[in-house]
Amino acid sequence: MTAVDPPATDTRINTLGRLCTPQTATEFSFPFTPYTIQLEFMQRLFETLEEGRFAIFESPTGTGKSLSIICGALTWLMHHNKRQDTKTTQSSNGLLAHGVDDQPEWVREYERKQRDAQRDIEGMQVDEKRRRYDGWVARTRRKEAAEMRGRRMGAFGGGGGGAQPSVGKRKTREEINDELSDSDMVVDAYESDQAASGNNAEDKDPVQYSDSVRRLLRKKAAGQPYGDSDSSDSDNDPDEVPEEPEVTKIFYASRTHSQLQQFVGELKRTDFATENNIRCVTLGSRMQLCGNEAVRSKCQSVGTLNERCLELQQNNKKKRCPMLPTRHTPMLDYKDAVNGVMDIEDLVKEGRKMSVCAYYGSRNSVNSAHVVALPYNMLLSKSARQSMNLSLKNHVVVVDEAHNLVDTVLAIHSVSLDCQTVKTLLDLVQRYWSKYWKRMNSGNAGYVRQTMALLKALAKYMAALTKSAQGNESAEVVSVNEFLHRAHADHFNVYKIDRYLRTSKLGRKLNMFADSINQASEEDIAQRAKKPMGAVPVAPATAVAMFETFMQSIGNPERRGARVVVRVTTASDKKATVELKYLLLDPSDAFGDICREARAVVLAGGTMQPTDDVISQLLPTTHTISGQPELMDPNNARLFAWNHVVDKSHVAAVVVGSGPTGQQLRFTYHDQMDAKKLRDAGNALAALCAVVPGGVVVFFPSYQMLMRMHEEWTSCGVIARIERKKPVFAEQPNNGDSGILDRYTIQVQRPGSTGAVLLSVVGGRLSEGINFSDDLGRAVVMIGVPFPSLKSPELAERLAFYDSHRRENGKAAAEIMDGKMGGRARELYESLCMRAVNQSIGRVIRHRGDYAAVVFLDCRYADQRIARKLPAWIVDGQQNTNALAFGPAISRIAMFFKQDFTATKHV
Repeated sequence: MTAVDPPATDTRINTLGRLCTPQTATEFSFPFTPYTIQLEFMQRLFETLEEGRFAIFESPTGTGKSLSIICGALTWLMHHNKRQDTKTTQSSNGLLAHGVDDQPEWVREYERKQRDAQRDIEGMQVDEKRRRYDGWVARTRRKEAAEMRGRRMGAFGGGGGGAQPSVGKRKTREEINDELSDSDMVVDAYESDQAASGNNAEDKDPVQYSDSVRRLLRKKAAGQPYGDSDSSDSDNDPDEVPEEPEVTKIFYASRTHSQLQQFVGELKRTDFATENNIRCVTLGSRMQLCGNEAVRSKCQSVGTLNERCLELQQNNKKKRCPMLPTRHTPMLDYKDAVNGVMDIEDLVKEGRKMSVCAYYGSRNSVNSAHVVALPYNMLLSKSARQSMNLSLKNHVVVVDEAHNLVDTVLAIHSVSLDCQTVKTLLDLVQRYWSKYWKRMNSGNAGYVRQTMALLKALAKYMAALTKSAQGNESAEVVSVNEFLHRAHADHFNVYKIDRYLRTSKLGRKLNMFADSINQASEEDIAQRAKKPMGAVPVAPATAVAMFETFMQSIGNPERRGARVVVRVTTASDKKATVELKYLLLDPSDAFGDICREARAVVLAGGTMQPTDDVISQLLPTTHTISGQPELMDPNNARLFAWNHVVDKSHVAAVVVGSGPTGQQLRFTYHDQMDAKKLRDAGNALAALCAVVPGGVVVFFPSYQMLMRMHEEWTSCGVIARIERKKPVFAEQPNNGDSGILDRYTIQVQRPGSTGAVLLSVVGGRLSEGINFSDDLGRAVVMIGVPFPSLKSPELAERLAFYDSHRRENGKAAAEIMDGKMGGRARELYESLCMRAVNQSIGRVIRHRGDYAAVVFLDCRYADQRIARKLPAWIVDGQQNTNALAFGPAISRIAMFFKQDFTATKHV
């Protein structure tokens, strides 16, 4: 592994052993002359990482946020690695910053010696780990090279005494299936309740030792020599792969593949990639990284490809995926080739060139990487991190585009089971049991029987709900214990069953078994293809994965704030179906693992406001910095928010409190039925379009309200009035018109165009990730306040959980559905609404020379509870705390667009 080169400037450390913050763009290797907010962003990020803090960074789109993250974080990383590599005392190198320190010299000297001693010990441990790993790599390469030479010699008659393969008739399907030994599909011996049985004295110890320490303890107990500096366990056992030493790294997570591509592309253009030997690896799904085109081209979904990939690993060598070699050397060669900054396309290209799987190769390259770019789901899911052996301990986590992080955490940790999934899995387990029960030990037999019994109880419970539905739909939220009681499954120890499923790898065995019994003939496949989609059963691998996740969720005894949603729905054929959805209410339960492990956690985004609820929901009670736990006080979380790079005169924010006829503009659910108010809003919009050049993007709280207003405006002539100047385009629900954005763009950018109007929905596909820069968005209009529906049982339960006054009240959710909620629940409810609003209005003002008006057609935006949750670049310097009447509001907007924006002086 190539070490990261230190920056050109000295690594300066103060008397407390902390890195001093760089003061110039050159010290951050920033490639351009930075804006003031960019330099401040990098400095605050550097300090946050050095101090090991939790922080939220809000920097509007167009302010160079990605580049600031790269330069700030990697400058800290290089300085940190330089400090770690320093063996002598910092003062002797002249790297101490000059500062005030009232401690005596002998105290400072003692602290320096302590730090140096600790650094020496850690360095020796890393060196020893590196020696073991490099030794294993060298031995493995020599061994496998010798084996390959032997095979080549045998193939050319070079003395190989092995029998030559016989040439005969092609094997039948039954003979091929027989080659897959039944022993591979039988679960390994499992001792029931082994964690508490006393058979293993080490498991009684409350201290959880690593495998290497346990081996040393066993040697000590047996009187065998241990701790010999000339040998090690990995040296004596050449088949055991030693742990590869890690380097301190930055985990960068974002929502989409395109955002990760953009980040890696920015990194490639910096000096960190070209001069400082930074290694960056991008993690992705099999669909993105699979290099086996023969398999990938036949799989239309990620789930199908995952199942096929697992099948090709489980089958014998003749059916094994050619991109996943059985030897270590090709994967080691791939890891050596993954040098520098690599995005998804680079990894796949290298894998195809070397005939190595880029999906597994990228995972094997993580330990030696300085930057790991990965999607949200891989970072936020503990089970996903464990499956990839990703450790966040003492590393830095940066989550970009984090405005919806809380909702993402809750969604990732929610899982659903439907009737078909339970039936599919029950049938599979029963068939597996009937074939292999005689070959199982008592521990396996007992837990497989319990798993079958639990599945039967769930299937019976869901069937009873389906029968009693009688065409009616319903949704009920219950606690996990209440759900188990209703399903007559409360006598099962779901925690132990979950532990058994994870420890025994029963799911993997079931997948192999399903593969062996589903060798259908071409006629069978053709018959299945003729069936309607609804008749196709759930794939066994999918059913196994969903059940394991569901059991892991309800079987977690330490997880608080968990519920089960029991929902009965009716299909078009009037047939009822039941869905069981595990609902996580407390995101800190899941995100807390990241906060406790990582050195520092940074959430970044263009519109992070409001942030109070994000901090209170995500932060756990404790945080660990360099192995030392400390109380995590939400008041100590850092928040950095900057205004836009545009001049304040380029933004006009106006709250219009009344329409042309004097009607108050306030669009609650009941007001949406008032035709007079709807027409007044339409007339106000028509007047606004007359004074706004270019495009106008209008956001509604829901598709229902959009359609209702569009219908009313059409009937009263408002749409025709608007279209005299600007054509109107309306977003359709369910992606009914995928080309609407293209048509809107063409119309606005057409030579001589006076613009266009785009009607869209908050939370819809046009409200996030779309760039309405320049004439595409000279004004963004918010009609109504998009509060989420309190009729959603999931939302009501979530609000009730955070309402401390009602948490112990069994009727809390019902009261909230009626609009009765405490202060904390109302704060969360408003924050959910305003976060969506901020995302929508953030579609305009995309660069320094841009300008736009932000117009709120609802008097409630003047309420201080709402206004204070708007972004800083909207609120700062704006006279938007009071709602304006229609006349003054239109006059102010008209005056705004009469400015000469090209003449504005930027500083």
